Amino acid sequence: MHDAHATPPDLPETTLPPGRRGAAGAAYTWLKREILSGRMRPGQTLSENEIASQMGVSRTPVREAIIRLESEGLLNVRPQVGTVVAPIDLDQVADGQFLREAIECRSARLAAGRVRPADARELKSLLRDQARAVARNDQAGFIALDDRMHQHIVAMAGRPNVWRAVEDVKAQLDRVRVLSLEDPSWLAAVLAQHEAIVRHVLEGDGNAASKAMEAHLRTVFSSIDAIADERPEYFRGDPVASRSGTPPEPPPPKPARRNP
Repeated sequence: MHDAHATPPDLPETTLPPGRRGAAGAAYTWLKREILSGRMRPGQTLSENEIASQMGVSRTPVREAIIRLESEGLLNVRPQVGTVVAPIDLDQVADGQFLREAIECRSARLAAGRVRPADARELKSLLRDQARAVARNDQAGFIALDDRMHQHIVAMAGRPNVWRAVEDVKAQLDRVRVLSLEDPSWLAAVLAQHEAIVRHVLEGDGNAASKAMEAHLRTVFSSIDAIADERPEYFRGDPVASRSGTPPEPPPPKPARRNP
């Protein structure tokens, strides 16, 4: 299903974090983009020297970038082994999915009651462009259009700045998304889900739009199952807990015994 030798898509430029300009910032941006795009696979070993040589910088900014990416859960630094691309953390995937569902299902519901002509034109245009991307098997183009559609629906709900919270938590989700979309059938399936969401929004059916968004966002768990069938080493964590979006609940406490 997933060709390990396929050329992964590129992703939009990663925004440099505050205070990380210059060589360290450039190294951080480049490495993060390579990981999120799937060009650097989970478990792949990296060489500071090779990265520094490729970028034309010293090892110091590369090391600073690696430290930051390790803190974000995208790299692991192992003594005697070196730097390794971290597996996809299923707990972080579940956290990101939980937050996205909370924000975007409500956004879809609210957006359905606030459709302006300009919004209808934008959403229809995004769907047309997504269909063209699917026809070309343009994974990178589709991912960019996917984000634009979701962001626009959040903005229609009257909370455009909330999208920043989504961006803060979706790195591990994006890694799953890139791997799943290497299968062209997933591109077509996601497009169909987008069409259902937009249709309900434009019809003004907030309940149906929210349910369609929920079903769409939860397909990440099916993606994990499909990828893990072939590459279980790509993941870290409990797939069962990630599928529910929350850790398993503990059993209820037993009633206290009464003295006779």
